[in-house]
Amino acid sequence: MDVVKAVETYITKMVSTPSSMKVLLLDTHTTPIVSLSATQSTLLSHQVYLTDKIDNTKRERMAHMKCICFLQPSEESFEALAAELREPKYGEYYLYFSNILSKTAIERLADVDEYEVVREVQEYFADYAPLLPSLFSLNHTPNAQRPLYGNSPNAWDPKALERAVQGVTAALLSLKKKPVIRYEKSSPMAKKLGVEIQHRIQSESQLFDFRLTQVPPLLLILDRRNDPVTPLLSPWTYQAMVHELLGIQNGRVDLSLVPDVRPELKEVTLTTNTDPFFQAHHLATFGDLGTALKSYVQSYQSHSLAHNPSSINSISDMKRFVEEYPEFRKLGGNVSKHVALVGELSRLVERDKLLDLGEIEQGLATGSGADLKDVQALVANPVIQPWNKLRLVMLYALRYQKTQPQNVASLINLILENGVSREDAKLVYVLLNIAGSDQRQEDLFSAESLLAKGRSALKGLKGVENVYMQHTPHLSQTLENLFKGRLRETTHPFLDGAGPNAGLQRPGDVIIFMIGGTTYAEARVVALLNQESASGGSAAAGTRLLLGGTCVHNSSSFLDMVRTAATNFSESVYEPPPGSSSTMPSLNLNLGGVNTMEDVKVKTRTGAFLTLLAAAIIISFTTMEFFDYRRVKVETSMVVDRSRGEKLTVNLNVTFPRVPCYLLSLDVMDISGETQTDITHNMYKTRLDERGVPVPNSIVKGLQNDLDRINSQRENGYCGSCYGGVEPPSGCCNTCDEVRQAYVNRGWSFNRPDSIEQCVQEGWSEKLKEQASEGCNIAGRVRVNKVVGNIHLSPGRSFRTSAHNLYELVPYLRTDGNRHDFTHTIHKFAFEGDDEYDLTKAKIGKELKQRLGIAENPLDGNTGRTIKQQYMFQYFLKVVSTQFQTLDGKTINTHQYSATHFERDLDKGAAENTATGLHLAHGTGGVPGAFFNYEISPLRIVHAETRQSFAHFLTSTCAIVGGVLTVASLIDSALFATRKVLKKSGHSPVNGGYTNGKLM
Repeated sequence: MDVVKAVETYITKMVSTPSSMKVLLLDTHTTPIVSLSATQSTLLSHQVYLTDKIDNTKRERMAHMKCICFLQPSEESFEALAAELREPKYGEYYLYFSNILSKTAIERLADVDEYEVVREVQEYFADYAPLLPSLFSLNHTPNAQRPLYGNSPNAWDPKALERAVQGVTAALLSLKKKPVIRYEKSSPMAKKLGVEIQHRIQSESQLFDFRLTQVPPLLLILDRRNDPVTPLLSPWTYQAMVHELLGIQNGRVDLSLVPDVRPELKEVTLTTNTDPFFQAHHLATFGDLGTALKSYVQSYQSHSLAHNPSSINSISDMKRFVEEYPEFRKLGGNVSKHVALVGELSRLVERDKLLDLGEIEQGLATGSGADLKDVQALVANPVIQPWNKLRLVMLYALRYQKTQPQNVASLINLILENGVSREDAKLVYVLLNIAGSDQRQEDLFSAESLLAKGRSALKGLKGVENVYMQHTPHLSQTLENLFKGRLRETTHPFLDGAGPNAGLQRPGDVIIFMIGGTTYAEARVVALLNQESASGGSAAAGTRLLLGGTCVHNSSSFLDMVRTAATNFSESVYEPPPGSSSTMPSLNLNLGGVNTMEDVKVKTRTGAFLTLLAAAIIISFTTMEFFDYRRVKVETSMVVDRSRGEKLTVNLNVTFPRVPCYLLSLDVMDISGETQTDITHNMYKTRLDERGVPVPNSIVKGLQNDLDRINSQRENGYCGSCYGGVEPPSGCCNTCDEVRQAYVNRGWSFNRPDSIEQCVQEGWSEKLKEQASEGCNIAGRVRVNKVVGNIHLSPGRSFRTSAHNLYELVPYLRTDGNRHDFTHTIHKFAFEGDDEYDLTKAKIGKELKQRLGIAENPLDGNTGRTIKQQYMFQYFLKVVSTQFQTLDGKTINTHQYSATHFERDLDKGAAENTATGLHLAHGTGGVPGAFFNYEISPLRIVHAETRQSFAHFLTSTCAIVGGVLTVASLIDSALFATRKVLKKSGHSPVNGGYTNGKLM
């Protein structure tokens, strides 16, 4: 179970495809994972020439490069990836995610891949940092922004729980393990995590369909609170000391604060897979490390002599020198790095007196105990750092919480007098309340049992190998009980489904996960047990161990976690634990130890000024909050338009200055097959003279009014001739239009109306001549189906034949000495809902449109110009349903649309060449006119009026009042305390505002 190799395998497979120059994009979470698993040379060997962050917007566009993205499936990464795919900078994208992708996430990726640049999407379960072959971390170091605990020490923060489930699940999937689960019974957090992981395994059963083993692997979930001692102790092995004193962050150590460090050593890499010396000695004690480093330096010196120019005497020597020189330089850099690290560790050990401190710590942590006087001496020593004094008192308090509470109380008072702040001293109580003897499942010290005393005496007779390595983490005892079958289900129960005899079987693979973070000391225990298991010389023979945790702690990060967690708990966590000595001091948060109740009794000018200032700020902020509460906002959202069977009203007003009204025809066709030809209902045509002025008394609905009058004057039984055209079913053509239809059905052109009796009687030719030089304005409303369709404003009447619409264009195209073309001006073109014919709703809708800036229609005021008869204007409209919701519950349905247009010269025929030489072919013929093609969007835009709730206003007002008063009181207390100190030191004026003490 080597997690380093598991992640390395993933990274290698990832960067191997495609086999061309590529870019690797990472997010904040996956960057340390890749840096721990792959070197720059490894990436370069697979043609990865650039590594960058996915959220870096300043990257250059390189379309010739392929891009590999390795990301955590988090919301932040998805947003950055979506922005990248909307404007792709590379030719192809290969997406790899470090954990399980949901179906929703995959659909989201498909939606944003508009340019279809994504070639591959896979899940590579490397959602953890592989620090050592048998150690992994989720890199979740708790802080105020990313807490681990909820509102109590037994509750998870929801985001932290989900992160832990994802990380452990990824580790199991990368190692192909489907385990049974045990947990510490005293930890509700451990049980909760086990239940969630088991549920995730069951819900993703296909992913966990691995080959069954005779004894299933074991996932053992432990809680850091059951062993708070290990992270508090000073470690004495190489890797652990570096982490404690310098800090290791994802395999990197910052040495920039080290005195006189060389520039190239200000930040060094410290991983076992890239550093042979560190791999061999990262578990070595500080004493053994010095011996090993001395041998390492001597080895380097011997290599230096071998590469001395005076030793090169032949061609073979030159060849050997060239071949070994890169390795020699690497060796030199490595030697310098470790010399710098060990030198700094030695300096810090000497400066902070860690040897003296470590001996007392080990006595407190083991059965030998420690004398109170020794602890007091170290606390009173000014050379010891305050942080180390605090750790020492915490260890003493954990050990003697029940047996010597009075001594704990005296030590807390002592550290307050010797440089430890009141804020830090509170952590002693916090730690006892969170991880004291009443909260731990087992006694870490067993100081009172006879068996423990006997073991301690026996150990004293035998002696110890290293006085600084006496303590062994509690994890060691837990694993020993597990190997020997003594780990009881009363303390470490199984989750349901483990089977009746699960506790009697020794598992071959054990994954330990520590909630609250593990340590390098515990990692050393696991690594040594793995070595013994491989050699077959211990109770762990044949068992492989893997340790993981939410993070890897040193004492600083552990106490920071405790401090951060306490801010979410009840105030009682800062008080002495129940049953403690009554002499324990009560630590408060007041600045400088000032008693708040005493402060408020004193009247000062500063206090009066702060009171007036606070009142003014409260009134101002409350007034602004009230205006914000009364302000009506409009929130916009998009939903699926679920309306069915609706109709739209198209309100249009278009002027054609060079098309007579008798030639202008309005037709509507839609995808459902419905066709409305020569619409006259609710449509009005106004004749315009050559100057565009309406002709008096010329508003008509078409020629049909005149025809009705003529037909009524004809005698009954009249049957007109069709003049050779296809006769209608009645056999008669009684009107000029019927003769035109008969001609069209025959395929003839209707170009001589003067020879047709019906046309002569209707005055067709006279009207053609009278209106030949006029224009026409057409306005009104037309109802259309809410489906894809188009509106035609074209010349002549439209006739249907053989399921096609034909246009009789001869009157439009005939040469009569007048210029006819479809130049036009769109005064209004709107899609309206039925609610807009309700005067009240129409007024509200108009006001909301004006407020949102969408009152104008895209085509209003648009003009199309041409000088050619054979010219077609096409407008393509996207209609979106829009709904307005008012505060009083009214709903107004309307529509918006977007528009683009296309113009085409029909004289050029079905094919043409552009000015640049590009050949264009048109799939269909065309007809002169203005065509409005509209599509219906499946989405509906909802604009809803909202207002801040009264409860929110009330809460904000209370927060303003409380916050301002609190800040004002803190400032007043600080000023008062400063004045008091100055008075005591004799710097205040004799005739000042106070005499002796506070004025009542």
